[in-house]
Amino acid sequence: MKFKLLYFGELRTNPKKRSQHIANIRMQFHPQLKKLVEHSPWNNLQKYMMPNPVKSPISTKHIGGIDWNPIITPNLKLLAELDITMMHPEIVGLARADVDNRMKTLLDALRCPQNEHEIGENTPRNIGAIYTLLDDDHLVTKISVNTSHLLSPELFGKKVSDEGEDKIFMLIDVRVRVEEGNLENLPFMV
Repeated sequence: MKFKLLYFGELRTNPKKRSQHIANIRMQFHPQLKKLVEHSPWNNLQKYMMPNPVKSPISTKHIGGIDWNPIITPNLKLLAELDITMMHPEIVGLARADVDNRMKTLLDALRCPQNEHEIGENTPRNIGAIYTLLDDDHLVTKISVNTSHLLSPELFGKKVSDEGEDKIFMLIDVRVRVEEGNLENLPFMV
């Protein structure tokens, strides 16, 4: 099973307000993942996405007054492989293109927060459950990253570079793998 996630914005390596920066990135993925679970086979899991469901392969987490719905969880025995295309305005090969630390920030944004300190103060608390790709980043078994120079000065009607803050466009191909078959993850073996 495969699907794509898109991101356009900053991807800082060591931001001063790290939890808020990660929360901002996470909130770009939330509507995409929420839309994903409306479609088969993910929609079969929606009945489990609530606090304290009976016999749930999905573990809705309640952290900091927010319900978090990861879609790839250990209970469901699903794993993720990520193929990332990262386009940025910097010239490829310059020291500013800090790929490894940017990937750390991205992986933190793709997973559920582990405690209240990782939520970010501006995370909306009145939109219902927030969807994340991963319960935890240990469920990622493969990452490949292709970087390229973003040649367009504008993307999606927004400037790529504003006052020293460079924006990145990422296309993330997610391949879902089943670690161990069971009745709940049978539809994902396609």
